[in-house]
Amino acid sequence: MRAYIAGELENAAQITAGLSNDNALIAAIEQIAQVCVDRLNQGAKIIFAGNGGSAADAQHFAAELVGRFYFERRGLPAIALNTDTSMITAI
Repeated sequence: MRAYIAGELENAAQITAGLSNDNALIAAIEQIAQVCVDRLNQGAKIIFAGNGGSAADAQHFAAELVGRFYFERRGLPAIALNTDTSMITAI
């Protein structure tokens, strides 16, 4: 079991290293982030969606914007389409 776990962690590390060297992916993420910032500055709301486990991720992302993540700041307008219980319990 220990060897299996170590192998899975090594696999995850290799995938992460590959992603961090993927300039096209980094550029796409940067572009998406800039669109989000631009829309928030225009008064828009970020809407997240997901199903299954991704629905929980959508809730988490929305809660991080409405609440605070690393920085003390005003809440940003966001919502997860599937539910808002994570936001309600986190803030």
